[in-house]
Amino acid sequence: MKRIILTIILFLSFYSFVNCQELSKVGTTAAPFLQIGVGARATALGESYTAIADGVESMYWNPSSIDWFHDNEASFNYSDWFAGMKYFYAAGVLHLGEAGSFGISVTSFTTPYMLVTTVDYPDGIGKQFDAADLALGVTYGKKITDRFSFGATFKYINRRIWEMNASAVAMDFGILYQLPWENIKLGMSILNFGSKLQMQGVDAVVMHDLDGTMAGNNDQVMADLYTKEWNLPLSFRFGLAYQVIQSQYHEVLLTADYIHPNDNFSSVNVGAEYGFLDHFFVRGGYKSLGLQDNQEGMSYGAGIKYDFVSIDYAYVKMKYLDYIQQFSVSLRF
Repeated sequence: MKRIILTIILFLSFYSFVNCQELSKVGTTAAPFLQIGVGARATALGESYTAIADGVESMYWNPSSIDWFHDNEASFNYSDWFAGMKYFYAAGVLHLGEAGSFGISVTSFTTPYMLVTTVDYPDGIGKQFDAADLALGVTYGKKITDRFSFGATFKYINRRIWEMNASAVAMDFGILYQLPWENIKLGMSILNFGSKLQMQGVDAVVMHDLDGTMAGNNDQVMADLYTKEWNLPLSFRFGLAYQVIQSQYHEVLLTADYIHPNDNFSSVNVGAEYGFLDHFFVRGGYKSLGLQDNQEGMSYGAGIKYDFVSIDYAYVKMKYLDYIQQFSVSLRF
């Protein structure tokens, strides 16, 4: 059974690789905040986190991971994004023994207030607007054997720009498998498989002239503009995690992910982590290897784990835009 599952996973990965898109589709999906990596540790590892299962943040990358670690855990992540935008993620996992493990998550992405301007009033009309994204998730994961687990996340997604809203539902699916070779895990996940987003609201209500060629008719007929539906950023991820060294004093972890999205070319993420005494960690990674016009560069990070608390930090160097920093705090109970 295990060999069959492994064969299927490898076949799907190879199929995804040989069917890479010939043209990039950047900008053709909605809710790009769903693609922002969760967790300072994962970010520092170049977002190569699909096969890692030792913390609540791994739920974002692969929902099957939450039944591998034993402590109940809560995590809080914060990042200052570009142009004053703010990113926040909070999640918790509760283990219920043989029944499996359950998790909940909240993702928030907000912009600062901006002036409402028009052609006639380029300095503003005295009003302000903002935009906000929200995702709420419920996750279930369970280990079927001591080597294999599966999991799924149901998500509600909402986007708001001033007085316009769009909502969708989506699912994440994942499996995690401990290979027969020691300290090597294999993970696979499909993220954001769901409905489309369509903006609706009072901002789409306009006054319209039904026949502009006719004089004297009513040019103040209320009309509702019809907006296009947009796909969610669906992605297939295939990852490996190899614990090269695990001793009383030293730990070395190597990670790699292959990503096949519906709005870009396929790429590879890689990362490495060194731990000392299981308390102090330094990390590095590189995201989107092989991707044309890659805008991201190296990522770096560090972390401290002591007793029931973990604190992690990540720094990502961008090609043209400013750098990104992310902070995470995890509590085990």
